Amino acid sequence: MGVDLPTVDLNGFLTGPDWHRKEQAKLLTDSFINHGFVKIIHHGIPNEIVRSIFEWGAKFFHMTPEQKEKLVHIPSADPQRGWSHLGAETTAKLRQSNIDGAPKGHLTDEKEHFDCGPKDDTQFPNLWPDPNDLPGFKEFMEMYFEHAQKVSLQIIEACEVGLELPPGTLVERCTPAASELRLNRYPPVTIDRLKAGLTKRTWPHSDFGIITLLFQDAVGGLELEDRTSGVFVPVIRQDPYEMVVNVSDTFQRLTNDVIRVGLHQVTLPVHMKGMENGTLPERYSSVFFFKAHRATSVGPLPAFIAPQQPAKYPDITALQFHQESTKVLY
Repeated sequence: MGVDLPTVDLNGFLTGPDWHRKEQAKLLTDSFINHGFVKIIHHGIPNEIVRSIFEWGAKFFHMTPEQKEKLVHIPSADPQRGWSHLGAETTAKLRQSNIDGAPKGHLTDEKEHFDCGPKDDTQFPNLWPDPNDLPGFKEFMEMYFEHAQKVSLQIIEACEVGLELPPGTLVERCTPAASELRLNRYPPVTIDRLKAGLTKRTWPHSDFGIITLLFQDAVGGLELEDRTSGVFVPVIRQDPYEMVVNVSDTFQRLTNDVIRVGLHQVTLPVHMKGMENGTLPERYSSVFFFKAHRATSVGPLPAFIAPQQPAKYPDITALQFHQESTKVLY
């Protein structure tokens, strides 16, 4: 049985009367506080774009290895760009409990992914497929990035209302854009391989940014940590166009632990739980890591600091925090 996450009507927040805006904003922030996750409907990203995300993902990942190697990501502490091959990233390293609870050996993620940032990013330029290999891909991804960035800012505006912060308190820390858009492909993998304990589709972890927007296909396997029991429970897709949003590390820092990260993993789909053998089907997802702009401080905001609640995190920039976190992955 999956977790029953609250569902926020983003359009209701944006266009409704003041009482409805406050109601949806409170529902959003309460869900973040209680679960670290929320579902969002009427988010403004057209259904045809959501469908196209998965179509373009399939086209990209089924290019030849030689075509993908042209834009291979070279591991570093900087924001990821281009294609990362199967097993390049190891989310197990982000939590010591993953390492302590696993057999001795090399822990891996059974996924490959593609990452891009803002289209005008000169500090960390994007890497794109050769237009002859995948015409139209760059243009679609740049267009979807703009949609996701706009929706993220609207969600953060709602968080300001729900947390009773002055307008702009959070939004102003998120421009100019420094977010990252990722496409994930999880290839078929046997239950035996996962049960051996050295490989997971994605290990329990949290993300680095402020919030993460997710669209997932119908395969399933995403789970969040239930804060009451400490057990991971499935996040079941009820509508192909619903958006799942989780709290990420930077939001926890900014709110001084008032809003805590949504710990999550990707594992067996619900219908395969309890099976002794078999093969998990190929899975696709798209995640948008919404981030603070690189020069802003990601120490706790004054509104969340008090004599009885001193700052728990130092004042470092968003880029410094990203680089400290990313270097652990490789």
